[in-house]
Amino acid sequence: MNLVKQFKVGLIESPATLFQHKKRSSLLLLIYLLVGLSIFALFGYVLLENQSSMKQAILDYLFPESWHSLSEKLYSFFFESQSKQVLGNAILSGSLVIASIFLFPIKEKYSAVFEKEQGYPNGPYQEFPLWLQGIEETRLFLFYLTAQMIILWIGYYPYFWTEVISVSLSYFFLFYTFGLDIISPTLQRHRVKYSKINKLLFRNLICTLLFGLLFSLPAIVISQWILSIETLNLLEISIALFILNLFFIAISIPAGTAIGSHLLKENTQVINVATSTKILGYLIMTLGLISGLVFHSRLIQSMHHKSQILKAEYAIDFDSFDFNFKSLGSMLTGDSIGDLKFNLTIDNPTEYDMAFENSQIYIFKNSKQVSKVAIEGFSVPAGEEKEITMKFNAKSNFSEVTLGEISQALDGWTMEMHIELFPGIPFIIQLMDSDND
Repeated sequence: MNLVKQFKVGLIESPATLFQHKKRSSLLLLIYLLVGLSIFALFGYVLLENQSSMKQAILDYLFPESWHSLSEKLYSFFFESQSKQVLGNAILSGSLVIASIFLFPIKEKYSAVFEKEQGYPNGPYQEFPLWLQGIEETRLFLFYLTAQMIILWIGYYPYFWTEVISVSLSYFFLFYTFGLDIISPTLQRHRVKYSKINKLLFRNLICTLLFGLLFSLPAIVISQWILSIETLNLLEISIALFILNLFFIAISIPAGTAIGSHLLKENTQVINVATSTKILGYLIMTLGLISGLVFHSRLIQSMHHKSQILKAEYAIDFDSFDFNFKSLGSMLTGDSIGDLKFNLTIDNPTEYDMAFENSQIYIFKNSKQVSKVAIEGFSVPAGEEKEITMKFNAKSNFSEVTLGEISQALDGWTMEMHIELFPGIPFIIQLMDSDND
């Protein structure tokens, strides 16, 4: 399709299918919604009623008992390190996958009936064998998982540019996979594999993304509002968005059928994806999947080792204190104001090595950073006691703090410790908040 036709099909023809239902397709739309709502509501109720016991069972299966206290830290880290857009889009993408797993037969029947009712000149059905359909769906699931892990990994880094990239990729992934999931059944009924479907979708990328945007936008807007409700946990948010998105998935199926019928006209004009290209794509996806699993497992392992710091016993040698103060003027320029050293005895009673890489403490006054304290790293083997020399280098900058803020000397102070979980990825622990004390 040329660019004009892509806009026309994506923005005008596809939503117009909402008003083209006939008796059988309307009935199947109702069945899809009723079955989907029943399944999601039942599973949601069971999960909510048993979330504590199920969480404990998962922890018992995946981690040793000493790791169980880590779960809340993991949840906080995951929820707070990602932007709300990335979290919302990840949940909506997940609802697409779950709906495909449980409702695929109804979606396929609904799409086929609508195609027949509209008289699209697509030719006879040529379904793939069930074993091949299973392989294709498994590959698609692994593609979803790999892409989502990459987006989340980028989002862990606390930089403006990484947030922009992760948010942009999450929107692109949501819109594209929405199109892939809803448009592909029509093409698969006429013996087109996912490799070629992706090629057709990329040839008509504007239409694909517009379709995904059009039917995802209401759920995206509502998801940002739901994510801002502090009384809801991640499970409650996910269930609410799954049920919400089910409606937009259902009404998009006829639109996806119409777009798929347009793409079938191009199918004979597009050559199949070369075997070498397929192999390269599978290798890249496999590498991304393995890397994502390894990186996330290392992240969890690193958080576990850092959490041992909270279980250790400490004894300070006060006679060893040594402070080298440089100048008062450094407090107004952001330069180093001095070095602090003292000896610290650490007893690690746990069965795990304790590792603490170079970290920082940040001090803020009314959200403005006024001081940064660099802490040199150390490590203590499991079950051992070790004396180390703690070295602090402090930098302060009070130049942006106004006289009015200084007059409120005891208010507006916060202190955070940034522990490096992975190169460039900090785990933030709030040490002090004067507004909440």
